[in-house]
Amino acid sequence: MKIIYSHNQLLTQDKIFTYLNANVAAGGSTITVDSIIGFAIKKIILIEEFGNESSEIIKTHASTAPSGNTITLASNLTFAHSRRAKVYLIDYDQIEISHADTVGGTKTVLSTIALQSDQLETQYTDTAEASGYYFMRWKDTVGTTYSDYSDPIPYTGYATNQVGKVIEYALTRNKTDFTDNVNHEFCIDEINACLSYIRGKLKRWSSLQVLDYDLGNVSLGVNSFTLPSNVWGYAPKAIMGVKIGTDTNMTYYDRLDWDNEMKDIAHTTLESAASAAATSITLEDSRDYDDSGSVYILGYTITYTANNRTTGVLSGVPASGTGSITATLAASSDVWSGGVSTGTPSKYTLYDDKLYFYPLIDSDLSGRNIWLDYWTEAPEVDTDGDTLDISRYNMVKYWLTWCIKAQIDTNGVRNYNSTDYKMFEQILFDSIRTEVSGHRSRIHPKINSIKY
Repeated sequence: MKIIYSHNQLLTQDKIFTYLNANVAAGGSTITVDSIIGFAIKKIILIEEFGNESSEIIKTHASTAPSGNTITLASNLTFAHSRRAKVYLIDYDQIEISHADTVGGTKTVLSTIALQSDQLETQYTDTAEASGYYFMRWKDTVGTTYSDYSDPIPYTGYATNQVGKVIEYALTRNKTDFTDNVNHEFCIDEINACLSYIRGKLKRWSSLQVLDYDLGNVSLGVNSFTLPSNVWGYAPKAIMGVKIGTDTNMTYYDRLDWDNEMKDIAHTTLESAASAAATSITLEDSRDYDDSGSVYILGYTITYTANNRTTGVLSGVPASGTGSITATLAASSDVWSGGVSTGTPSKYTLYDDKLYFYPLIDSDLSGRNIWLDYWTEAPEVDTDGDTLDISRYNMVKYWLTWCIKAQIDTNGVRNYNSTDYKMFEQILFDSIRTEVSGHRSRIHPKINSIKY
């Protein structure tokens, strides 16, 4: 037997609500509210909060639109409700439970049940399956629409390093369940706050390093690559190494040194494509280019005799022979002034979420991989099925237990002498002391109690 449950309170987070402005008796078919903004026909509403004994989910009328302060209901109320009770506009009124033998296997619907509005959780008991995974999704019976599926819920329960198990542990330690002050969103927020705090105490956790990440393939005339979205702060200290092919790692240059390195080199892009044998090309901006000379585009050196800085047109390009355009050059291709160097890149810099290297590659390196070793941001979690790093999940359990206890006992005021907080601190200290990243750091400062 397996009990599966959903967190009903998720349905009211950030949703439109109003208040009853008059008492309503059981059996009533209309309600009067402070505001009908957002309410319409064929909508699902929740009167009172999930978990209240008299709360109920009901639909608005299929044809009589809300008017003034009155909402007409599709059926009569089961319970009486007092003035100032909340009235939520929610998206779903049922939950569908499915099963699959594997995480990616075919889902079979086990049941679709009404949300249990008098409970903080809607529970379903399955006696048919003995293994595999469960999936849940919300259902709207008005328009027969569904939410996305939940993360897979293993029959054996969440692993000890999954968010759902951490929340279950913390609630059990505090002998409580979800309440108005301790709901699922609160737990997720506190877990993420804990992960951020842990990351702030030591930047180089071995579990947050990515090695031999393939940024792509280098090509002639191109020297920039977009960094992965999870690079820690797009900061220089987030990069352990960058190299092309089997070459040695490049040296980082800060922006000032980079500008000095590139001070005699103009760079822009082609405004429009240039065809083979064309006698002129149009740049996005030619103001920094010589009156005559050469430009380097996609591995081709192209000569010109005139530069119209108003229009960006370089003219006098030979139709054939040395300095001519021998292949179509695509719009937005990089255009470098003739003094640009090519060879094996030895230096790089970072800005605007991109990595830049110099010199430009020569033909011997064209098509090679560019490899990146870097530190990632601390990942956030948002569902019970998310996995916490194996070296950190025990810390998170004690942190969340401490936070929930403060919500219950002291109205959110946290006691830093709490046993749970002390346990969190001790595990964090031990983890930092024993952490080995596998990489040497040439500079290892300690600033404001944060180690780098």
